[in-house]
Amino acid sequence: MKTPTIIVRLGGLYLLATSGVGLVQLNKARQMAAQFGMNQNQITGDIQLYLWLGLFVGLAATAFAGPLARILTFDAEPREPSVDLSARLLGGK
Repeated sequence: MKTPTIIVRLGGLYLLATSGVGLVQLNKARQMAAQFGMNQNQITGDIQLYLWLGLFVGLAATAFAGPLARILTFDAEPREPSVDLSARLLGGK
């Protein structure tokens, strides 16, 4: 795995982790605010939207790290043609 791909994948994993923890903390904050009778739906709704967006961007960055790294580093080299699985198992190139 090349360095730009690792960096993009680690960035995606970071977004996944921080957004997931943020959603859990937001849920806890809503529960605590409900106990005291506070209404913060507007603010927490915006925060929840950004956390979900970060979660999906992190998932996409983690899943598609190779192509995304190629786009971000302006690496315009053509990809090698994919080899058929049966050809790979039979030892052909």
